[in-house]
Amino acid sequence: MKFKTVERNQLFFGQYHYCITWYLKNVSVLRDLDPIKALKSIQYRNQWAPNANYRQRITEEEQHDLIRACDWLLARAHPFKRTVSNHTMYIYTNHPADFKDLGTVADSVVCNSTQVLVTLQPDAVTLKNPVHSYRTFFRERWLRDHELQNIREYFRARADQFRLSPGFQMLVEGRRMWLMGNYFVDHNEPQADFLINMAVPGTVKKTLPIVARG
Repeated sequence: MKFKTVERNQLFFGQYHYCITWYLKNVSVLRDLDPIKALKSIQYRNQWAPNANYRQRITEEEQHDLIRACDWLLARAHPFKRTVSNHTMYIYTNHPADFKDLGTVADSVVCNSTQVLVTLQPDAVTLKNPVHSYRTFFRERWLRDHELQNIREYFRARADQFRLSPGFQMLVEGRRMWLMGNYFVDHNEPQADFLINMAVPGTVKKTLPIVARG
């Protein structure tokens, strides 16, 4: 597995040197790395597939692939972190050798592999040509129906004040319901995190200044 170097102001989640982007259809059912919970998630998704955003049911063969992948990940020798989004899992590790055969697990593909090179200013977001002063990150969590409605209304009413990250934009537009830890908004309001938390309490993780690359 070849890793591309990326410049950052810190390690991934403050502790991991490597990130592997992995594609496996419907891998989001492995949000909890537990075979029993995965099977329940598959059952729930198949039950609601005709009426929800899921256009197709998860087949029996795909179910076997997902449980096989779950068991394979649970067997890794060292701790690692995961985030998932639809058909993609992002794996953060300090032991890339644990995942050297990842692309052979079920019908999956390793899409990208990166290694952090910490060179940028800490506690800040460095951009080439920034147009905003701050970046606010969100906490990873499930949003209740009224929270979803509130957060969508808040940002739709202020479309000219924020630049939304692609994933967060899909949530605001109504195509996602899970708030991911890598979602963010760029803006020029120093009190934005306070105001967002007033609209939907407990959603903001942190706000960092945006600085220009030297």
